[in-house]
Amino acid sequence: KNIVSIKEAGGNADRVSQLRAALGGKFSILCGDDSLTLPFMSVGAQGVVSVASNVIPREVSRMVNAFAAGRVTEARKIHAKFYPLFKDLFIETNPVPVKAALAMMGQLQEEYRLPICPMSEVNRATLRATLKQCGVIR
Repeated sequence: KNIVSIKEAGGNADRVSQLRAALGGKFSILCGDDSLTLPFMSVGAQGVVSVASNVIPREVSRMVNAFAAGRVTEARKIHAKFYPLFKDLFIETNPVPVKAALAMMGQLQEEYRLPICPMSEVNRATLRATLKQCGVIR
């Protein structure tokens, strides 16, 4: 099965349909931005290439599966709960916020190789507050 990123369609629903038609409908379209997963699924994407799933894998899976199964209200509630996290995982260059979040969760040692550097203290505080708000950490 071919997988085509929603970026190939430029986020345009008509372009999504054109790509599907051109390829005979034999591929999956995946969103490339956690915060846009549900809007893209509403116009034909089947899922997401997720950054947030490194931090909250079960929740991202539940959101995507709920939407795909027609449980839109459930999917929207999950999306709304974690939307601040979806945004804050890009408060600095990827993968810095993901590694910082995982370290705050006790999942790994926060280490970086140049040219990647640790998060600024201001952004670290913002990310920590968001993780707490979303119930990921205490």
